[in-house]
Amino acid sequence: MFSNIFELKSIREQKYRLSERESEIAKPVLTDLGMIDTLYEWFKEIALGGKELPKGNVSQRKKFIFIILYLYSPTTLAGGKMRAGLREKLAEVFPIKEKSVVSNNTNNLVFSYQLYKYFRQDVERIYKEIILRLGKYLENKTQQLG
Repeated sequence: MFSNIFELKSIREQKYRLSERESEIAKPVLTDLGMIDTLYEWFKEIALGGKELPKGNVSQRKKFIFIILYLYSPTTLAGGKMRAGLREKLAEVFPIKEKSVVSNNTNNLVFSYQLYKYFRQDVERIYKEIILRLGKYLENKTQQLG
């Protein structure tokens, strides 16, 4: 009968550990929305050879959105809400008149990443290159300030 107390204690400890891990994983890599313009330029260089994103190329747009969500709002990819201001910034970058297009493009991103090998490989390749460039960019910024 009192074994429920020990089970309850165990559950509470597990919830605490899971909550700590969730906070750790959910922390965004980037917070400055102003960097998105630079990230988009890098994306175009890496994925499109520097060309503009064709208006109807939803697949490439989704790859960029996936990377941005991972960097700025990882909880969105896990079904959480998008960080305030991010939808508007993405709509501005593309440019898209209706912000709902950005929201619609976030639907099934994780599904596409898991299911479609080429989508996943492209996202990972582009992400790695962006992270390399970001590291160099931040290093240069630090040197300029120091």
